Amino acid sequence: MNKLKTHKIVRNKPRHKISYQAGYNVWGKKRLMRFKRRKWFRAKMGFGHPLNIHPFHNRRSVKKLFGERLRARQVLRKVYGKITKRQFKRLFNKSEFGHSKNQTSFTGLLDRRLDAFVLRLGFAKTIFKARQNILHGSFKVNGKVVKAPSTLIRVGDYVSPNENVWSEIFTTFQKRMKITQHRVEMRSRRIKSGRNYRADRKKRCYRPLKLPKYIEFDYKTLTGIVVHHPSLSETSYGGNVNIKSVREHYG
Repeated sequence: MNKLKTHKIVRNKPRHKISYQAGYNVWGKKRLMRFKRRKWFRAKMGFGHPLNIHPFHNRRSVKKLFGERLRARQVLRKVYGKITKRQFKRLFNKSEFGHSKNQTSFTGLLDRRLDAFVLRLGFAKTIFKARQNILHGSFKVNGKVVKAPSTLIRVGDYVSPNENVWSEIFTTFQKRMKITQHRVEMRSRRIKSGRNYRADRKKRCYRPLKLPKYIEFDYKTLTGIVVHHPSLSETSYGGNVNIKSVREHYG
């Protein structure tokens, strides 16, 4: 019973509260800029604003450095769906920064988690939605339904939607392809006409995702395959994540 309570405390927290605790916009979302309450002011201003700089920032005390590294670790851990400290430390030890002698990238291991991989493929808008869909059995790994978001996808494994959500995801990708084709046509028309004005604003719609280099995707079967181990340069984040501080925190 205590494990269930701890599980709920770790997972069920407001997503934008993470930005409030970190002191800056972690997710890179524009929605945070529309918050009017006074407590969101520091998070909206970011690192470079004078109010977010400590008056004794230049002294770089040990306590200050520890706080920055601890914050970087918390932010990276929560970006990947608020994973537990034990799971985060286990992946760190398996990477090039940990005790193992291999050259596996730490962010590559995080990106090869099933929930993060589903997000990269575009099957979900957020990491939390991807985690929820996996727990409901909406995706298959190598043809078998997997309900564990922490499952590591190896090189050569393929992920595809289950039959209960296949039609929904297919219509989503169909909309994205139509929107992409329309934007390319409008851009070519503006170049030929020599006009520099922006196209008319469209309604909110799905945007096509740029897949990383370590993923190959088949649009006919909606199947994503891991080609090679992802490196640090192939993982991108919408917000501001400091991997160096995370390494120094455990170092």
